[in-house]
Amino acid sequence: MGNKVLFSGYYGFDNSGDDAILHAIVEDIRRIDPAVYINVLSYDPPRTRFLYGVSATQRFHFASVKKAIQETDLLISGGGSLLQDETSSRSLYYYLGVMALAQRMKKKIYVYANGVGPIHGNLNRKLTAKILNRTDLITLRDEDSARVLEEIGVVHPPIRVTADPVYGLKGIDGQRARDLLRYERIPAEKHYLGVAVRKWNKAPALARKLAYVLDRVQEELGLSVLFIPLHYPEDKHFADGVRNYMVHKENAYVVNGNYGVEEIQGLVGLCTELVAMRLHALIYGVTANIPMVGIVYDPKVRSQLEALAIGEYVEAEGLDERKLLNDIIFSYRNRDLLRRRLKRKHETLLDKSRRNVDYVFDLLETKR
Repeated sequence: MGNKVLFSGYYGFDNSGDDAILHAIVEDIRRIDPAVYINVLSYDPPRTRFLYGVSATQRFHFASVKKAIQETDLLISGGGSLLQDETSSRSLYYYLGVMALAQRMKKKIYVYANGVGPIHGNLNRKLTAKILNRTDLITLRDEDSARVLEEIGVVHPPIRVTADPVYGLKGIDGQRARDLLRYERIPAEKHYLGVAVRKWNKAPALARKLAYVLDRVQEELGLSVLFIPLHYPEDKHFADGVRNYMVHKENAYVVNGNYGVEEIQGLVGLCTELVAMRLHALIYGVTANIPMVGIVYDPKVRSQLEALAIGEYVEAEGLDERKLLNDIIFSYRNRDLLRRRLKRKHETLLDKSRRNVDYVFDLLETKR
């Protein structure tokens, strides 16, 4: 019988970022050993099976989760921003609970390319440290996450800073991406500012402010606007709202379909420049060498942009329209230089991201 791995993460929720993580890790594992049996705890098991050719188990059915853990050799928790209580403690307890159950069954646990924090509650910090100290290996996608683990007292397992696995993915080629735009009845030959944004409750005026900036971008740079939703349908609805506020909406287009990771990545690759709130939209931009400006609503986005050291950003809360516009103009006018820097940075991050999967096989060789 071959090796068996079980994934625990934010899978099956139609979120391109987390779907990209799963897609990347599955591809990396199969590149090394196609015989590994992969099972995924998913909110939508049929869709996960269809998209990735893996087994999938309903993540909220306790008996099924317990059985899946019993049958696996290695639990992979991640990747993504699983261990945080910024939005609520419920999701944190879920992921810790899955790990705790695996620990009771004496299973190996690999916390894979996680972005950790913020973890505010004192109880949450203690519980997270207790469970993580009993795992076998932790890899992290940024230095900020390492600092969080140090602060809460995680000392036992080896901790290594690598990079997000999505840096290893490639989108569909330019011709297929343009065909997809034509299918959407969106002009395929225009020069686009790609926009990947989301609703943020702490920034109620965000849609109006974005509309103002995007109108100015069209006037000053002559770029059309392409809204690319990553979390369907929520991001599409928000993009529709931003577009409705725009004066020059005739040159602003919203991608309406619910597309897979490679399609979305391909669409990002068509853009001249990118403005994004979603972390993995920014990562798609790096893989395609697209100059970018980030809108920070979450520490993970700030950490990523600071690690890149080549992307400007503004805060979503109290968005400074003038700064955002100036950052977009600066990135556009320096796009050739930024593309060269992004290419070099991507090569470094790709090497780091591929280290994640090597540890999977190290752990499987010493399985209990």
